[in-house]
Amino acid sequence: MSKKTPDPSDKAVVEEERAVAAAVDLAMKVYRCDAKTAAAHRALEAWMEKREGEFTFWLYVFHTVKPHSGPGCVHPNPA
Repeated sequence: MSKKTPDPSDKAVVEEERAVAAAVDLAMKVYRCDAKTAAAHRALEAWMEKREGEFTFWLYVFHTVKPHSGPGCVHPNPA
Protein backbone atom coordinates (compact mmCIF):
# COMPACT_ATOMS: atom_id res chain seq x y z
CA MET A 1 0.00 0.00 0.00
CA SER A 2 1.51 3.29 -1.08
CA LYS A 3 0.70 6.63 0.41
CA LYS A 4 0.13 9.50 -1.96
CA THR A 5 2.25 12.50 -1.10
CA PRO A 6 0.14 15.66 -1.03
CA ASP A 7 0.88 18.01 -3.86
CA PRO A 8 1.79 21.45 -2.43
CA SER A 9 0.30 23.12 -5.48
CA ASP A 10 -3.11 21.62 -4.62
CA LYS A 11 -2.98 23.31 -1.21
CA ALA A 12 -2.01 26.61 -2.81
CA VAL A 13 -4.95 26.39 -5.22
CA VAL A 14 -7.38 25.70 -2.37
CA GLU A 15 -6.00 28.61 -0.36
CA GLU A 16 -6.27 30.93 -3.36
CA GLU A 17 -9.86 29.83 -4.00
CA ARG A 18 -10.72 30.54 -0.35
CA ALA A 19 -9.10 33.98 -0.56
CA VAL A 20 -11.02 34.81 -3.75
CA ALA A 21 -14.30 33.64 -2.20
CA ALA A 22 -13.66 35.77 0.89
CA ALA A 23 -12.80 38.80 -1.27
CA VAL A 24 -15.96 38.31 -3.34
CA ASP A 25 -18.11 38.10 -0.20
CA LEU A 26 -16.49 41.21 1.25
CA ALA A 27 -16.79 43.14 -2.02
CA MET A 28 -20.49 42.26 -2.21
CA LYS A 29 -21.04 43.47 1.38
CA VAL A 30 -19.05 46.68 1.01
CA TYR A 31 -19.66 47.71 -2.59
CA ARG A 32 -23.01 45.93 -3.13
CA CYS A 33 -24.10 46.52 -6.75
CA ASP A 34 -20.71 48.03 -7.64
CA ALA A 35 -18.65 45.04 -6.46
CA LYS A 36 -17.63 43.99 -9.97
CA THR A 37 -16.55 47.55 -10.80
CA ALA A 38 -14.59 47.80 -7.53
CA ALA A 39 -12.74 44.56 -8.30
CA ALA A 40 -11.91 45.88 -11.78
CA HIS A 41 -10.50 49.09 -10.31
CA ARG A 42 -8.35 47.13 -7.86
CA ALA A 43 -7.06 44.91 -10.69
CA LEU A 44 -6.19 47.91 -12.84
CA GLU A 45 -4.47 49.64 -9.96
CA ALA A 46 -2.35 46.54 -9.28
CA TRP A 47 -1.54 46.17 -12.99
CA MET A 48 -0.42 49.80 -13.30
CA GLU A 49 1.81 49.41 -10.23
CA LYS A 50 3.24 46.14 -11.64
CA ARG A 51 1.96 43.97 -8.76
CA GLU A 52 1.38 40.87 -10.87
CA GLY A 53 0.19 38.54 -8.09
CA GLU A 54 -2.28 41.08 -6.78
CA PHE A 55 -3.46 41.84 -10.32
CA THR A 56 -4.15 38.15 -10.94
CA PHE A 57 -6.00 37.87 -7.62
CA TRP A 58 -8.29 40.83 -8.35
CA LEU A 59 -8.85 39.57 -11.88
CA TYR A 60 -10.13 36.28 -10.41
CA VAL A 61 -12.36 38.28 -8.05
CA PHE A 62 -13.66 40.33 -10.98
CA HIS A 63 -14.52 37.19 -12.94
CA THR A 64 -16.19 35.59 -9.91
CA VAL A 65 -18.45 38.49 -8.90
CA LYS A 66 -21.74 38.35 -10.73
CA PRO A 67 -22.96 41.74 -11.97
CA HIS A 68 -26.01 43.15 -10.20
CA SER A 69 -26.17 40.24 -7.77
CA GLY A 70 -25.74 42.12 -4.52
CA PRO A 71 -28.47 42.83 -2.00
CA GLY A 72 -30.89 45.42 -3.35
CA CYS A 73 -29.45 45.34 -6.88
CA VAL A 74 -31.79 45.49 -9.79
CA HIS A 75 -30.77 44.02 -13.13
CA PRO A 76 -30.78 46.81 -15.75
CA ASN A 77 -32.57 44.62 -18.32
CA PRO A 78 -35.18 42.58 -16.43
CA ALA A 79 -36.43 39.61 -18.43
